Amino acid sequence: MTRPSTILLPTGFGQTLAGVLGRGVMAEPVVICATGGSGTRAMRVILERAGVFMGAGDAVNNVGDAMPFEPYLDEFINAVMEETRSLDYRLDSLPAGLRDRAVDGFRACARRWLEGRPRPAARWGWKNPRAMYMLPVIHAVFPKVRVIHMVRDGRDMAVSTNQWQFIKHYEAVLDRERAGDDDPIESCRLWSKANLDAARWAERALPGRYLRVRLEDLVQRPHDIGREVLAFMDLDQGLLDHAIAEIAEPPSLFRWRRIIPADALEVLQEENHGTLEAFGYLADGMSDRAPARIPSQL
Repeated sequence: MTRPSTILLPTGFGQTLAGVLGRGVMAEPVVICATGGSGTRAMRVILERAGVFMGAGDAVNNVGDAMPFEPYLDEFINAVMEETRSLDYRLDSLPAGLRDRAVDGFRACARRWLEGRPRPAARWGWKNPRAMYMLPVIHAVFPKVRVIHMVRDGRDMAVSTNQWQFIKHYEAVLDRERAGDDDPIESCRLWSKANLDAARWAERALPGRYLRVRLEDLVQRPHDIGREVLAFMDLDQGLLDHAIAEIAEPPSLFRWRRIIPADALEVLQEENHGTLEAFGYLADGMSDRAPARIPSQL
């Protein structure tokens, strides 16, 4: 039997009712998003081990992505991007038909996801890197959504084996044809625009409900970052050691230094200098602390 909360939570009435019943936290899901390969899997592990329902069974794939959202994202990301050419958009800027279908489609996905939520679970959310492209839609359905945005050095991402976002969405976002499926300069171009756009939208629209985490910081300072994540989610700090127990530095960290040819690296860094600097990645590495906010102009 479907629980009433499954049907009602993705509606304004249901979220108001949850607050009246003292269960307002149920109306505050968390979504983990990023350019694919930026550490979302590690962040999901932290939240799950700290007691947040992040999906189970066939609803998640081998890297913890929320699979019920995949057909939805395939259907709507490019349709939205072809209208906006940006992840930083207002929902009312979309054609009414597209806007309504995107919102209704997301509500349906959320209901399917909530069917697997166990009764004791108050905190819940999902991990799907491509949710980054649909944040204004998600926010329209869940105004109190919390977003954890994972970021990894764009030079590492440019030579990642995970180029699905680049293959699927480069042309819709950049409004230009891509030369191939594995061009590091073009891949970094999408990394730059997608992450900047998402960060700017979230900093403006989600004050106090947006947390950006660099993968490099997470794996090199897991206690510090883990503590920050639990505080952001209002979770028990006593769970910190358990939550971060599986966090380890991946062998691929800083792979760009040994993979990208010098001539390609020079072009890549020159073209994406402002973005790399905005996220705390310098020409020869990274700053000790990521900038708190993204500059309005680059």
